[in-house]
Amino acid sequence: MRGSRGNVAVKAIAIAAVLACALLGLAFAIAPRACTGGLELYAWAGVGVLAVLLTLPFVLRVGGSALARIVWTVGLLAAGAAAWLGGIGLANVRIMCRLF
Repeated sequence: MRGSRGNVAVKAIAIAAVLACALLGLAFAIAPRACTGGLELYAWAGVGVLAVLLTLPFVLRVGGSALARIVWTVGLLAAGAAAWLGGIGLANVRIMCRLF
């Protein structure tokens, strides 16, 4: 039995929020080890979260039309990218370890 559209939208937002919080937590966990492989882990985790957010509106069938799902996708991707890049800034992750 399928839920109403409101319930599905709440589920999509809740999943996106959990993924964003996990990504922010990972940023703080890898910040001390950014130069020894932590940044690569964080980058791949961010790509994975964005891939999940890309498909989430279509899997959960959020919105009534394809256009509504595309708008949801763009919104979730923007929020995910903000969390991803915000985690780098908030956790003070070192991006450039050595020049040469």
